[in-house]
Amino acid sequence: MNKMFAFGLCVQLLSASTIYACPEGSVAQQYLSAIETMNWSKMESMLADDAVYTDPTMIYFDSDPIHRVGPPSIAGFWRSGSEESGTSKISYTTTQCFETAGYFVVNLDINVRVAGAYWNVDKDWISLPGKVLSIIRVTDGKVKEHHDYVEYSAAETTVSELQRKYGVLETK
Repeated sequence: MNKMFAFGLCVQLLSASTIYACPEGSVAQQYLSAIETMNWSKMESMLADDAVYTDPTMIYFDSDPIHRVGPPSIAGFWRSGSEESGTSKISYTTTQCFETAGYFVVNLDINVRVAGAYWNVDKDWISLPGKVLSIIRVTDGKVKEHHDYVEYSAAETTVSELQRKYGVLETK
């Protein structure tokens, strides 16, 4: 391995491991806060006109990767997804965040409170844990890119456990 590359990698890993939250007041932090509080209009206002949102990890559910362009499409996707799933709360814990060349790389532990029926669980509300790696590019004070990489297996395991505990809803 190239010694300079190895040194640079060590420096990045060491510095990243000591930073746990996006800088207070940063655009990235405000943007993630808008998502966490489900303030879709604020989220939309923070996006550049040509902003892009992607989540290629939806293939986990045999779904097409998510790719949205423009504030109305991106915020609309998040809004409709939360309404469809009966999401009543999104909680993030930032485990790492570092900024490099206009990109914020953020590791998040998440917990989402959704309607049990959405996941076929016979319970009004369920909480699903997960981990997300978000890469957010900020230019000129606006979010230009947001790429999510979601580890869905924890949520799927939780759903299976909740279905065993509370029962599976009858499909019509």
